[in-house]
Amino acid sequence: MRVCIVSDQTFPAWGGEGVATQNLCRKLSQRGHYILLLTSNVPHPPEAEGIDIVRFPSFSIPRKGYFSITFFPKIISILKNKNIQIVHVNLPTFLGWQALLAARHLDIPKVAGFHVQVGNVIPFSSFCFSLLSKLLEIWFSYFYRSFNLLISPSNLGKRILSRYCPGKVEVVSNGVDLSIFNLSVVSSQEGKRFRDKFNLGRESFLLYVGRLSREKNVGYLLQIIRSLKKKNVKVKLVVVGEGELKNNLKKKSRASGLDDTVIFTGFLPDKELLCAYKEADIFILPSFYELQSIVVLEAMAMGNAILVGDSNQNAARELVKEGENGYLFSLENPEDAAEKIKLILSSDKLRKSFQETSLRLAKEHDIEKSISKIEKFYHQLLTS
Repeated sequence: MRVCIVSDQTFPAWGGEGVATQNLCRKLSQRGHYILLLTSNVPHPPEAEGIDIVRFPSFSIPRKGYFSITFFPKIISILKNKNIQIVHVNLPTFLGWQALLAARHLDIPKVAGFHVQVGNVIPFSSFCFSLLSKLLEIWFSYFYRSFNLLISPSNLGKRILSRYCPGKVEVVSNGVDLSIFNLSVVSSQEGKRFRDKFNLGRESFLLYVGRLSREKNVGYLLQIIRSLKKKNVKVKLVVVGEGELKNNLKKKSRASGLDDTVIFTGFLPDKELLCAYKEADIFILPSFYELQSIVVLEAMAMGNAILVGDSNQNAARELVKEGENGYLFSLENPEDAAEKIKLILSSDKLRKSFQETSLRLAKEHDIEKSISKIEKFYHQLLTS
């Protein structure tokens, strides 16, 4: 098949959607499909072997990434010249809209991935949140109902999308590449070097991976660590990622006397990230908003016990089998999370049971299974 995939924020990836789009492009290309990617022109763009990339002029918005500017006549010309059979759009941006119009003009089947919630776009603390969210909901309703098929990574996403266009939504996990995220790829020596680099010794530690932004609620982890200290639970917190709140979080950590307990690593290269996952005892995610959470899938594939914040807009809850591979925890009472962390760390048997269950559940989200499902949907659209 000849597939055009559209996303402003991939190669390099910005957030979970960017990672999901990169994985989709690479895996489809590896299976022999021609992949055309329409995306943003960015400084020092990376290479992407086997993928034909067309980059458009773009502008950046601090903390939100790059956004492309082009118009559908240009995209029509590109789609015709490349003999594209399927157009798959992953963001409801201006570029996504123009690609939709171009595909509609050429009568090419149109697929949309659902990777962004209202809360990801508009800070929930915004003074105008109610008005802006209603306007965004209207835009989402127009945009998503224009596609032949919608793909959501979670059941929560399907429920949200069904408000816009009932009956056209399929659930397909973003998936995790088990050839990359598995325990055998990190040696004990590499794990030790990671611990030495960040002065972890042999202590237990909690791991967070992701953007340091408001919707991720990372500051709540500091409250949990303070509760754990009061309970005399010896555990560190490793925070992996960058974002607008990084300096603020560091100041809060220092002011709370947690300098030796909370470690901010910044961005980690691939091998060190794998080490962080493997060495961690518990992966913790306090987000308000998630449409699945690729980092939770990665943590499960690396054998972590999982703790996820109990927000009704957090689809990562679907990845937790309560009492089997982890727990949900209150986002209003840090004592709840602290008690659950204490319980896991105090029992080697329980912790190992959670880790083994995470490994088993991760296999259900093997990215190869997800790509096979998407291929099937593409074929159905082309033959219908």
